Amino acid sequence: MERLRQAPRFALDTESNSMHAHRERICLVQVSLPDGDALIDPLAVDLRPLAPVLADPSIEKVMHGADYDILCFKREYGFSLAGLYDTMLAARVLGWRSHGLGPILHERYGVVANKRMQRFDWGRRPLPEGALDYARQDTRYLLELREQQLAELRGVDREDELLHACVRQERVEPRPSRADALGMWRIKGARGLPAGARGVLRGLYELREAVAEQLDRPVFQVMSDALMLSIARQPPKDERALAELRGLHPTLRGRGGARVLRAIEAAREAEPPRPPAVDRGPGREVVARFDALRAWRKATAAERGLEPDLVLGKDTLMALAVAAPRTMEELRASGALDEWEERRYGDGVLGVLRGGG
Repeated sequence: MERLRQAPRFALDTESNSMHAHRERICLVQVSLPDGDALIDPLAVDLRPLAPVLADPSIEKVMHGADYDILCFKREYGFSLAGLYDTMLAARVLGWRSHGLGPILHERYGVVANKRMQRFDWGRRPLPEGALDYARQDTRYLLELREQQLAELRGVDREDELLHACVRQERVEPRPSRADALGMWRIKGARGLPAGARGVLRGLYELREAVAEQLDRPVFQVMSDALMLSIARQPPKDERALAELRGLHPTLRGRGGARVLRAIEAAREAEPPRPPAVDRGPGREVVARFDALRAWRKATAAERGLEPDLVLGKDTLMALAVAAPRTMEELRASGALDEWEERRYGDGVLGVLRGGG
């Protein structure tokens, strides 16, 4: 930590176990300085001393595709991050053919990544040497890559564009997914089930959540959506029939099958759930404004040689379409654009919303 506090910049990455746990967590933090790499084990040490360094804008954090890592830091620890330089965003601003870290490292440094590690369980301990080597590669070359990119960005006068995209990246915030908010209703086919079958599906859904949390496993490893729908439509009558079903976690077979049967029986006795109202989305006028803004964004991006989302994001376009400002004062009051975006794109946005763009 002392070395990081004194460094002008360092490379940073994280590894999580989203595909192997009920609730993902950061399982490894990688940092690189010019003279070496370090791997930090959050399962063994307290990460809180890292918080002030991450939040310090005077210390640059060089990352690749940082949005997911930032979300994980915020969701799990409440950490914020400032002073970001994202090498993936830089590759996109520069119009490089490859944006992924693997292809970039291979093209520029001859590094061949082990693709088998892409689905690795980073919650395993001890971590095998191959996993440690793979993790080190994710940060080892980022500082050098940053230097090469900055030279190119300055050559084409796009450094400002990149730095603002990084600032926008720092602001990402975790929010409940639509799937979590809908619960069992996000399962395709749930709304079309008869009332009794909907009740069984709810019982199975709640059982799956409880077992997944108990085992610390992803829900799909306990029982797939398709299997739950199948059971809801035609519930097994006994443990023998249950044992013939493929895809159940071993915990719910044998003696554990009684938990499934009890959940089915309890669901039959309870009042069946009713589907929530369907979200109809924004009205026609908002959609029309959004489409007009999106067409303007596409044209503006083409003029600047950028991908459209590097101009303004879809959430920003929708916020503008809803607020529908027609003057600069109304645009500022909406809060949809920051000062940099207002200077660069404010007149164009207002031209569209006034009907002249």
